[in-house]
Amino acid sequence: MRKNIYGVHYTKSGMYTILSLMKEIELKILNVDVPAMRRKLKKLGLKRVMKPTLLHEIHFISENFRGKGSRASLFRLRKEGGRSFLTVKAKRRKDKRFDVRQETEVSVSDFEKTKKILEAVGFKILREREKFREEYKGKGVKVEIDSYPKIKPYAEVEGNDKKTVLKFLSTLGYSLKDTTNKTATGVLKEAGIGDGKLVFKKQKEKI
Repeated sequence: MRKNIYGVHYTKSGMYTILSLMKEIELKILNVDVPAMRRKLKKLGLKRVMKPTLLHEIHFISENFRGKGSRASLFRLRKEGGRSFLTVKAKRRKDKRFDVRQETEVSVSDFEKTKKILEAVGFKILREREKFREEYKGKGVKVEIDSYPKIKPYAEVEGNDKKTVLKFLSTLGYSLKDTTNKTATGVLKEAGIGDGKLVFKKQKEKI
């Protein structure tokens, strides 16, 4: 087992890999100019570790999941290029400015078969959506630029602690008041987009 600066544990076990993110501390910058953001990140020395990649994700719900006494808020199956992941996120901690919560993730070998297994044991699809994501790392943070259909792209800054996130935001030319701690679902709902299916009509070739 090893742990990187983002608090991720990697443990290989059989046919899958467990990736348990101990704690997420993140903020979003909405309505970003993607080319301008890329230039800023490059100038600051961050390295692009994932080129714009189509992510297809399904959020599941069941009679017991997210019910009274449950500590989970999200159960997600995601396809990211040629890889697939199953993720459980804990309910958000009470924090007025930051999105802080636990996450546990496992890689799975087959997206469609995993989907069928989950439906067979009683999970139902709550929402299904696509987005393009590119990812950068450096300066103790991870920056993801997400582009969904129907809304302007946003950048998410994630770090191990609030001080690191705030310091990087300042270096990037932003302050806390320029950000939101809303989840992706919250950002979409604010734009008038509810649960259901949100996918691109035609797959973008370039972002």
